[in-house]
Amino acid sequence: MPQSKPQESPARKLLNILLLVVGTVTFLGFSFGPLFQALGPSESPEASLVTEQLRAQADGYRVVLEREPDNPIALRGLIDTQLQLNEPQGAIEPLKKLVELEPENRQLRAFLAEIQQDTGDFEGALEQLQILYEGDPKDRQVLQQLVDVQLTLGRTSEAIALLEKHLEEAPEDNDVRLRLAFVYARNNQTEKAVVLYDKLIAADPSDFTPVLGKAIALSSATDENLRAKAPELFEQAARLAPPQVREQIQQQAEIYAQVNRPQTVERQNDNPTP
Repeated sequence: MPQSKPQESPARKLLNILLLVVGTVTFLGFSFGPLFQALGPSESPEASLVTEQLRAQADGYRVVLEREPDNPIALRGLIDTQLQLNEPQGAIEPLKKLVELEPENRQLRAFLAEIQQDTGDFEGALEQLQILYEGDPKDRQVLQQLVDVQLTLGRTSEAIALLEKHLEEAPEDNDVRLRLAFVYARNNQTEKAVVLYDKLIAADPSDFTPVLGKAIALSSATDENLRAKAPELFEQAARLAPPQVREQIQQQAEIYAQVNRPQTVERQNDNPTP
């Protein structure tokens, strides 16, 4: 069942922050350990034997559940074997049953939401995350996960409303402010994004992330004057950033520079000289 994941290295955390600001939704939310400890396709006799044993265990748990649908030991056992077999879809129904039996167990519900996300059931994940959020609106991890799912489903206005409401109640939460600025920029609300990035920069001038976020937001602006300010901000972000991500920032700056570079249109002479 859910286990604690080893703590991320500083470099990995910085990379995730960079990916967030650049535009990839990378808030993983509930990471309770490797969900899929897959054996993977293998021709080795040892792997085949282990797979057969796991399938036999899963069948045994199913037999028990036919007699005792609410047996928590069998439910947990079936979930574990399905995940070890890299068959997360088969873990969803027993997990739902466990959540029904233990509705106050937030960890179980979050685990179900994570697997639903991983298997593409975003509506199902959204339902579970909304229950978690309503149970504890101050749980920032749930908030971030809920926003991710809303964005995946194209419900940007709902994600923005949720983040704005959180900031009204917790105006000191700069992590959520950074997240909201990203969503604003993603939704082409450049001015709102810049206002938040400026607040974050003023709060901590040594932090590269809001500087980078502002650079990217301006690079995507429709106003040419705003786009012209982006290169200097990219340079500033690269100076502030640790070596682990500096090169990636410079590469990102070059990508935006190429996108925004004026296209030279060659005029062809209608009457070329023979």
